[in-house]
Formats: sequence, structure tokens, C-alpha cells
Amino acid sequence: MTRKSDVRFFTVEEANRTLPLVSRILADIIQENDHLQELLPSLKEARMRARRSPAAAEELTVVRADVAEISARLEVYLKELGQIGCVFKGPQGLIDFYSMRDGRPIFLCWRYGEEEVRYWHELDGGFAGRLELESEAVTSS
Repeated sequence: MTRKSDVRFFTVEEANRTLPLVSRILADIIQENDHLQELLPSLKEARMRARRSPAAAEELTVVRADVAEISARLEVYLKELGQIGCVFKGPQGLIDFYSMRDGRPIFLCWRYGEEEVRYWHELDGGFAGRLELESEAVTSS
């Protein structure tokens, strides 16, 4: 369980100010994830060929190195999002920001491509349960 002191709480305005940077990082994550998904069939095929023929082991080594490089870049991007204080919810471009509503923690919810943060949901809720914001009701702590 994340302690309140371990997270940054955002107002809607503060979250919106991060969106240009968050959006750029998410674009990189989406691009790298797409590339990774394209490589996975090649990795599977290279593994099968390497099992049948030791000569194919070099191909497997190359594909594994490519996957490792992409994974390392993804780790860097995820760390950057964590340093900003937002929560990455998946390569579909979902980001949550901790906030407070009526004295309790909630998530401000944003999806890649949206112009601003306009939704929120409970901490145990998700994208499907997000509700439209009334900006004056969400404050930082």
C-alpha cells in the first residue's frame, strides 16, 4: 500500500501543467511498446530456430539484445513518469494523478490525446468508472 507521504498530490491545474511533458514521454512509451510488440514474434521464431540449429543462436542473441534495449528505454520513461509524480496505467496511454476530493485521496484520470485532465475516479476504480470533474472540488494536500 502506498503511503500518503510517498506520493505527490496534484490539483487539476498542476496536473494539466505536466501534460506537455507527460504527453511526450507517453508518445515515446507507445512507440517503444509498439516496436517491442513487433519484435516478439521474431523472438519466438528465433528461439524455435535456435533449438533446432545451433547456427541460429546468433539470430536469437541479436533479437534478445534488441528486446533488452527497448525494455531499458521503457524503464527510463517509466522512471521519468514516476519522478513527475503520476501513475502509468498502461501503454494505451492512461495516466493517473493522485489528488484529494472531499478529504479523501482519488485519482485524476487522463488519457493520451486528451487536451486536459477532465476526469477522476476512486483509487480502486479505473478508466471505466471515471467521472467528469468539477474543478473546484479537487484540491492538493
